[in-house]
Amino acid sequence: MDGQLRTWRRGLLGLFLILPACAPTTPVEQLPTCDATIASAGKRLSGIRSVADLTTMATHGDQVLAALTRTERDALARGYVRFEVDRSINVFIATERGSEPFWLEELGFQPVDMTLTSEGAIWSVHQKAYGPGWVGLGVNGLDQSASAHYAVFVKPKGVVPVAIQIAEPAGWETLPATNLVSLERGVEQPIEVLPTILAGSTLLRCNHDRRHSTMLARGQVWKTHVVSSRTPDQVVVSFGADPMRELTWSWRTAPGSGGSVVRCRVVGASKTNEYQGVSEALTIPELLNDPTMIRHTVRVAGLSPGTTYEYMLGDGTSAGMSAWKSVRTAPGTNSDVTLLYMGDPQCGLEKWGKLLTDAHRRHPHASALLIAGDLVDRGNERTNWDHFFMRAAAVFDRLPLMPAIGNHEYLDRGPWLYTSFFALPENGPVGIKPDLVYHYEIGDTFVAVLDSELAGTDPKLARQQAEWLDARLSETERTWKLVMYHHPAYASHIDRENPEVQRAWVPVFDKHHVDLVLQGHDHAYMRTYPMKGGVAVASPKEGTVYVVAVSGDKYYDQNTRGNAEIGYTNLSTYQTIEIQAGNSRLVYKSFDAAGREVDAFTIQKSRGPEAVAEREFKRPSADRHVGLE
Repeated sequence: MDGQLRTWRRGLLGLFLILPACAPTTPVEQLPTCDATIASAGKRLSGIRSVADLTTMATHGDQVLAALTRTERDALARGYVRFEVDRSINVFIATERGSEPFWLEELGFQPVDMTLTSEGAIWSVHQKAYGPGWVGLGVNGLDQSASAHYAVFVKPKGVVPVAIQIAEPAGWETLPATNLVSLERGVEQPIEVLPTILAGSTLLRCNHDRRHSTMLARGQVWKTHVVSSRTPDQVVVSFGADPMRELTWSWRTAPGSGGSVVRCRVVGASKTNEYQGVSEALTIPELLNDPTMIRHTVRVAGLSPGTTYEYMLGDGTSAGMSAWKSVRTAPGTNSDVTLLYMGDPQCGLEKWGKLLTDAHRRHPHASALLIAGDLVDRGNERTNWDHFFMRAAAVFDRLPLMPAIGNHEYLDRGPWLYTSFFALPENGPVGIKPDLVYHYEIGDTFVAVLDSELAGTDPKLARQQAEWLDARLSETERTWKLVMYHHPAYASHIDRENPEVQRAWVPVFDKHHVDLVLQGHDHAYMRTYPMKGGVAVASPKEGTVYVVAVSGDKYYDQNTRGNAEIGYTNLSTYQTIEIQAGNSRLVYKSFDAAGREVDAFTIQKSRGPEAVAEREFKRPSADRHVGLE
């Protein structure tokens, strides 16, 4: 009896969940967008369902449908395609047989005794009459089972053409219905025979690639442990094109926050200036408990070199601003500069965050942080970035960050999230997305940042960056020249060579005698001999020093071709590059997590023709040294 009662209760619950909303009262034009409904439903479900359950639901539309509230179900049944007409019409819905949307019967559509044929696929047709006013149609599916999106035929009752105004969603188009048109845009699959009843009708269709646009999730479901709120977080400060006078702030909040405001003043000054910026919504439906956040960006120019500013940021209201923090502009040309440099964080971000925090604590006068790519493991999964920013929060809001992009930032769909998070100088080559390739001058040092992922996949883009760098190095009057990118020109392991980087970029480094090249990717530590023309030379006076480093805890073996003077494996490090303007000296040091110096060298040069270069090297300890003889 207990078993029968449990079965009856489950059946009653299931019946309740699938019943349509009776007599919906919200007008079509006032319904929320389906994107908003899907986002809110995902957020609600993430609070009551496990990740495993949600991942299963993401590929089973019937399970998603059963979990929706009546309000959510109604919005998804009438709020996707919305259009207004000026007279009475008949609406025909054509959908591939077996992929009929759940709402057809609920909204009163009746099957019509006819079919359409397109490229051998059979499309069934349902019909309903509407009077003048708004028409609301629902989603075509909540999973990937539908191989095509439904199409809509609108036919007036009478001979006068109907005027159709599509309000939602963007990207739909109207065109006369004929035998020669495809039911979806973007595919050449014309209707073989248009039934007579549809003659004179107007076809409403969308792109074929939008057929899965209303899924609750894309198959893999995540929850973040760092949910956005009204309080600004994930603050990043970066230099503008002129680091002595320009700073850029970026941060995030939850949707609903107001403006993008930075209030800034010289430390100790009474006058505070306010600067306005821009914001952009960033939505990732798979992140069910926090799918949408707002990224804010404020660029400030007209600052003074080598000056510490205190700032607060937020929406401009008393309740929506951060606490006061401080940051320093880059020093002038004749000033000393210290840069922090790290290879790939990528994995082990908790340990990396401590390494970063300790590095900043030990070197509080550093002017900027340089990271040579692969900041996270999966560059288009927001949970990776949420973790990254959380671990760096004690540093990123006070030390300007100037990163390079790595291959992991490209995973799955290109560097979409990377370019959304960082606002970097937009002075790179024409045709390459801003924030990927750029340059700046800090103190007496020129720094260029390149995109080696682009270079490795397209030789034309490698050459384009080389030509751009050649021009920029020809223009600069700075004494020191540094270049940073991800994939090494001289790899830490012979199986990880990057020939396109060597072919396209090394000749430019040699031509302009770049002093130091900062790299990542190989998950080991290596410093080459000074190199020129692909061979080791006697001193930095004659060639360029290349460094590979890793700051996370993912490590690879090391096996060089004899270009390395020093190497470590299984070692996370950070580096300092100190440019001493007064005596034209570059002092490079590498440190482990405990703050022990594991490598160092000095380059000394004069501004005249008789430049002198010398090196002082720290040898690695026996237990970590890789044999490079």
